[in-house]
Amino acid sequence: MPAVSLVLPPLTQLNTPYPSTAYLARFLATRGVDVDQHDLGIALVDALFSRSGLERVFGALEGLEALPDGAWRALSLADAHLSAVDPVMSYLRGEDSGLALQLLHSPLIPRGPATERFDPTPFGPMGTADAARHLATLYLQDLVALVQLLDPGFELARYQHQLAVGAASFDPLARRLSESTLVDEALEALVDLHLPAVDGRLVGLSVPFPGNLYGALRIGRRLRERGATVLMGGGYVNTELREVDEPRLWDCVDALTYDDGEGPLLAWVDFLDGGPDRRHRTRTAAGPVDHPAPRVSFTVAGTYEGLPLGRYLQLVDTLNPAHRLWADGRWNKITLAHGCYWRKCSFCDVHLDYVGGYHTTNAAHIVDEMERLVAETGQRGFHFVDEAAPPKVLVAVAEELLARGLSVTWWGNIRFEKAFTPDVCRLLAASGLVMVTGGLEVACDRLLERIRKGVTVEQVVRAAHAFETAGVRVHAYLMYGFPTQTDQESIDAMEVVRQLFAAGVLSSAFWHRFVLTRHAPVFRDLAAYGVELPPEALARRFAANDLPHLDPTGGDHDAFDAVLPVALRAWMRGEGLDRPVHDWFDAPMPSTSQAPDRVLRALAETPTERGRRLLWLGGMPLEGDDEVWLHTPDGSSRLSLTGDGAEWLSEVLDAARPGGERLGEKEALAACPLDVGTLHPAWRALKRLGLLCLP
Repeated sequence: MPAVSLVLPPLTQLNTPYPSTAYLARFLATRGVDVDQHDLGIALVDALFSRSGLERVFGALEGLEALPDGAWRALSLADAHLSAVDPVMSYLRGEDSGLALQLLHSPLIPRGPATERFDPTPFGPMGTADAARHLATLYLQDLVALVQLLDPGFELARYQHQLAVGAASFDPLARRLSESTLVDEALEALVDLHLPAVDGRLVGLSVPFPGNLYGALRIGRRLRERGATVLMGGGYVNTELREVDEPRLWDCVDALTYDDGEGPLLAWVDFLDGGPDRRHRTRTAAGPVDHPAPRVSFTVAGTYEGLPLGRYLQLVDTLNPAHRLWADGRWNKITLAHGCYWRKCSFCDVHLDYVGGYHTTNAAHIVDEMERLVAETGQRGFHFVDEAAPPKVLVAVAEELLARGLSVTWWGNIRFEKAFTPDVCRLLAASGLVMVTGGLEVACDRLLERIRKGVTVEQVVRAAHAFETAGVRVHAYLMYGFPTQTDQESIDAMEVVRQLFAAGVLSSAFWHRFVLTRHAPVFRDLAAYGVELPPEALARRFAANDLPHLDPTGGDHDAFDAVLPVALRAWMRGEGLDRPVHDWFDAPMPSTSQAPDRVLRALAETPTERGRRLLWLGGMPLEGDDEVWLHTPDGSSRLSLTGDGAEWLSEVLDAARPGGERLGEKEALAACPLDVGTLHPAWRALKRLGLLCLP
């Protein structure tokens, strides 16, 4: 049986391994396959941003004639940079926390274009560690700017991204692959170091984003030359290269695999081992290969064995809470369900398996995997990487975590469902939830219906407020430029978002412009959505997913490109919330047609909840002579209860503890020996203290 090496090409994220190889490694290992994994992104950053790496960078820069002022300054301070880079990188890895004060108050870091903009004010007097990490991150950005003079396509979270985004032709990639820069030389040296003996080996390259493609092709070409069989899969391959027709691609890889990698990879292992050809969801130079094959169950969590967890960086490059969670801290990745339980949104890739193929598992198995990862990595932070975490599964997982006493921190993506009531959100927060991200999208009733989002603005408001009230931060994904969206609707969406921030319902948000993709319902029925395609949209031979389109009945979406991020940044800082939204534009724009209190009115509405059961988050009651003391993580309270009332309360709270019996609210109240006058105040007090009523 051939051994398998799984490789993350540069670059994805630097704070934690992208989970694709970890999931595949876990799956293959359980099937008896000899497998290892390598993150050449973090390895490349290690190689470049070290004393020896900077020596090579400065040596190459000295050979250039035309340099910006910042580069000449860096060359003149080369010795200072060579002394600073290793301590700074060590600090960003969390290895030398005592360096914070020196970074902030000494000339250890030579200033450059990015570090000169450093402002410690947002971090406050007690934010020394974060301020120092922010300064160190800016310093790393200054060093990246030097590398970009030698290789303009290099960035910390992607490499040659521009060559792969909407690439109509392979020609630019082919030209770039024929060249070699200092970065390419470093990458190829790392390939030889990490994968020294690959003859007869199967190598899987994970390409989740456009910024991984160039590096993957360069790695694949070098490995194929040395006798490896090279497969390439991942999100970019699944969406962009399903119909690829490019002969030069096969100089770099032997095959592309689509959808879940587990089944296709295992089929290749069996095929190369001399077994029957059951390869499926695969494309080779000869065309598609798709033999019938049973679906394998999805992998809930991966293994990080073999990955250098201590080398990842704790960057602080943004004050946006959600973006910071993504870029700062090391997260174990886990999946509650494969695909999306809603899978109806018209802008989404619902026709592909990663969204449309919905499968789930039970809470006990999920928490088993969480316990395994805590033991394996020593890390208690989890990112639930679901397309949208199913509310029922979230509730079950939260109760299982509490019942086992497993203390973790977690966050993930949700839909703003009616199921996220205040008490459900309190339960999730008690189990370790710190932030949710979710799509509000266009924040417009007509367009939410056309998108088939399945939510209303008012529903989003109430769900987001329930999370925020429970102490869970909320980040909203926002969209503009959806087909037929008018300027008035875009202005009204701005007004809704402004009101959300003014009411404290959102912690952060991000606007993105609508992108037409081949695998979304909009593309399947262009006329229904008023979309027209220019002639060049379908004349593509390489990447074919994101398509240019025309929106003849929509507004001037270009007019919002620059303004929306500026207004949003101000609102997240609590600024400009009283400014009329049309006033953010230089050109005339209509005033909003939204009621100024729409969000506040939505918050005042209380939907009826039925069929509730009880769950108690506090400790067991302590009885006195004529009172009962209740202790919760948030504090203590006294109830005036004696005799039968105290005994009843103890029985109810014991049954309602996590992992206890399922006790209905009506059932508990029916057994209460107290009179109505005593019961109602005590019951209200119990709910304030942490007696939850769950669906």
